Amino acid sequence: MSAEGQVGRVVSGAFWLYLSSIISNLQGFFFWMIISRLGGGAIVGILSVIVGLSSLVGGILNFGIYTGLSRFTGYCLGKSEDSERCVSEYLWTAVAFSLIFYGIGSAAILGIGFLFPGAYGYSRSMMLFAAIFNFIGFLGGFSTFLQSSLQTKRIFYSVVISIAVKFAVGIALFEVGYGWKGVAIGYMMNSLLQGIINAYQSLKHISFSPSFSLERLKELLRAGIPSWLPGLISTIGQWLGVLILYGSIGSLETGSYYIASQLANVVLMISNSMNGLLLPVLSGMADGRKRVGLKVFRLSLALMMPISAFVMFYPKLFLGLFGEDISGGWLPLAILLLSSPLVAYSSFTTSLFYAYGDYGSILKGGLITNIPRVALYFVLAPIYGGVGVALSVVVGTVTGTIYYYVKARSVGIYADAKGVALTLAVPYSLSILAFILRLNWIVGMLLVGSSYIFYMKVKIITKDDLREIGKALLGKERASLLYQRLKPILEPLME
Repeated sequence: MSAEGQVGRVVSGAFWLYLSSIISNLQGFFFWMIISRLGGGAIVGILSVIVGLSSLVGGILNFGIYTGLSRFTGYCLGKSEDSERCVSEYLWTAVAFSLIFYGIGSAAILGIGFLFPGAYGYSRSMMLFAAIFNFIGFLGGFSTFLQSSLQTKRIFYSVVISIAVKFAVGIALFEVGYGWKGVAIGYMMNSLLQGIINAYQSLKHISFSPSFSLERLKELLRAGIPSWLPGLISTIGQWLGVLILYGSIGSLETGSYYIASQLANVVLMISNSMNGLLLPVLSGMADGRKRVGLKVFRLSLALMMPISAFVMFYPKLFLGLFGEDISGGWLPLAILLLSSPLVAYSSFTTSLFYAYGDYGSILKGGLITNIPRVALYFVLAPIYGGVGVALSVVVGTVTGTIYYYVKARSVGIYADAKGVALTLAVPYSLSILAFILRLNWIVGMLLVGSSYIFYMKVKIITKDDLREIGKALLGKERASLLYQRLKPILEPLME
């Protein structure tokens, strides 16, 4: 398949993955907003520490198995003659491994809850839910398979259905008197139902023939462990930062930062969803990896930056939707978004290194990114609250990006410096101008949005890019029809 065709596959997959991410993040905002208004911040605090504990245990025990599965799914689909059998062996091996180790983790949580009830404020009921949340994680292999095979529209459907059930069950059980336990059941149903639907969709593409291959497991772990170690540090750091913030400052500051970080993730997913899908695509390519990777990075950065700049300079517009208290997280949000170009570059280079099998560089880059974050959480969070946590995240991003940049240049990966500079300078300049002039947010949005016109003028976004995006999202015929209708407008912009 041509480089343009590969980019089209990534764009199409990224669209549905990004749409799933937006819905997931937005539903989280509204779910917690409703629950906090119905039952107060204490319920949100209880659920957050339950989710935190299960995430920590899951992060320790997954050993990067799903990252390895992502790589080898792309490898099988791109190179193997018997692709279905190849994918099936890797998928079922990953699921079996996860089932065993997530089961061990859940048993350990239950054991601690039974032997030490009330330790560190965790009741037996809280430990039970943490164990269940953790165990459901073994279904993650099916989501990885769908994502890596670019069947992201199916993931979107599972997300929508499971979210609807989460709201209905969680709110209904709370209203009839089950308190935080009712909310926890609704939260649990979201993950469980999504995992079951993804498993069902996966079995439409591969046969139901569970198997376990020690050789395949070794390959999966060899590919996944380089991402697991830094990912584990990141997971620990992420939840420790929130827990330290909760313990030292309070629930209001914690909630404010949490909402800000989730909003930042929505913006970052514009780029990350495209760069993340590079891994299976590039793994299945024999040549042209650098060319495709750089093209996707250029396009993903151009699509993200005007939105990132606008949100960064109008943060209260979005945070204010959740109430005056939450709008206090505007500075952490702005700080997190300041590093968005670095996150995009790190995501691109990471996918490329993975595709080449350079796991050592991934491990080093992950450690260089996450160790400073973890260390600074303990220092800055108690002093500066959410701002301190955001600063810790950004410092880690900077150190990691420096490493990835030096490493990329050493192997001949050169991004277009002039193009990147223009991609950043235009939306930032227009956002600063809108901020100084105190423009209404609608006028500011239109002004910053004009960055896309500039991108087309200077060929940062090309005709081919628009065609690929159109074909990926609308289909070839509808995209062609739309292009013909818009041709009188687009042609002058492209000249």
